[in-house]
Amino acid sequence: MRLGLPAVVASVALASTASAAPARGGAAKQCVAAHEEAQALRTQKKLHAARERYVACARAECPVVLQQECAEQIEQMQDAAPTLALEALDDKGASDPRVVVRLDGELVAERLTGAAIPVEPGEHVLRFERASDGKVLEQRVLVVEGEKNRKVVADFQALLAPPSPGADDARSPRSIPTLAWVAAGVAVAGAGSFAFFSLSGRGTEDDLAKRCAPACASEDVASVKRDYLVADVSLAVAVVATAVAAVLALPALTSPRGAAAAHGARRARLGPTPWMPTVRLVEGAR
Repeated sequence: MRLGLPAVVASVALASTASAAPARGGAAKQCVAAHEEAQALRTQKKLHAARERYVACARAECPVVLQQECAEQIEQMQDAAPTLALEALDDKGASDPRVVVRLDGELVAERLTGAAIPVEPGEHVLRFERASDGKVLEQRVLVVEGEKNRKVVADFQALLAPPSPGADDARSPRSIPTLAWVAAGVAVAGAGSFAFFSLSGRGTEDDLAKRCAPACASEDVASVKRDYLVADVSLAVAVVATAVAAVLALPALTSPRGAAAAHGARRARLGPTPWMPTVRLVEGAR
């Protein structure tokens, strides 16, 4: 018996509905299972993993009510799941991208690109291995829920050998000896004495020239000569003391750090020094 066109269409539709029902039932079970797994992962504070399972139960083939709930949870997990921004510094303090990074033993970056990496909340160990020479730095970090793009820096300058005690002593600033200060004080006193007695003798000489020259008393002439003599001696003492002070202070002023300290003092008098960046040391490096 031949069937009409309407009957054929109806039979095809009935067969399609019967075959699709088990498929929809299987998809719904998968959605429910994904939702349950996401809830368990969220309880365990595995927020990135939970977000992936919420994405699985928010698909179009999942029940509408489940879709809505999972979509809301995806946004919450996105806000709560932390990330880390990794950087490595070479021996000169410049960024070095050629570093392999492992998180708790698992490879997370074969090369640093500046992009943040996902990480679950909790305590973790980051291992930075430099590709150029194989040097390794490890840092233990506590990642807080909701923390975004927290910067973790591996500073390989921390592995540089410290200077030897002898080299450090050679660079250490040397203080100016006490005798140099004493000599400087004598030089100042001598210069003051020279100025006083030379002016005094010149004043007395001018006064005698107006009063009694050329027949002034010998005592008055002797007084002028005495002032000039003391002035000459004072000048000689000032010159010698200045030379002694310079010789004694020269080693301290010409030492590497002594010169830098003197330069810093001059800059301090001229104005504020420019800001210098703080050296970052890796916590827990070994």
